[in-house]
Amino acid sequence: MNLRILAEAEGEIDAARRYLNQRVEGLGGRFLEELAETLDAIAARPLSFASLETLPNSPYRRAQLATFRFIVVFEVFNDDIVVVAVAHSSRATGYWLGRRM
Repeated sequence: MNLRILAEAEGEIDAARRYLNQRVEGLGGRFLEELAETLDAIAARPLSFASLETLPNSPYRRAQLATFRFIVVFEVFNDDIVVVAVAHSSRATGYWLGRRM
C-alpha cells in the first residue's frame, strides 16, 4: 500500500515537533520517531485500526501514538492510505473534514 500525508497533516506534524522541542529539547525528535513507527504500522495493516467512532459511518480510521497524546487520522482507498490529520487528542473531532487529496 502507498501511504501519503496531506500537506495540512504535514503542517500539524511540524507544528507539534516545534512545540515539543520548545518544551523539552529533543522531545520533538522522539515524537517524530514514534510517529514514524505508527505510520509503519498503519502501512503494514491499515484495516486493523479502529474506525473513527465519533463520526457515524465514517470511512476514517485512527491510530493513537503510544506515548504522545496525538492521533493519526487516515482513510484507505484501494491501495492508498491517506493521512488526513495528525491531531492532538484535545482537538475537536472532525476539524479536518474539509481536507482533500
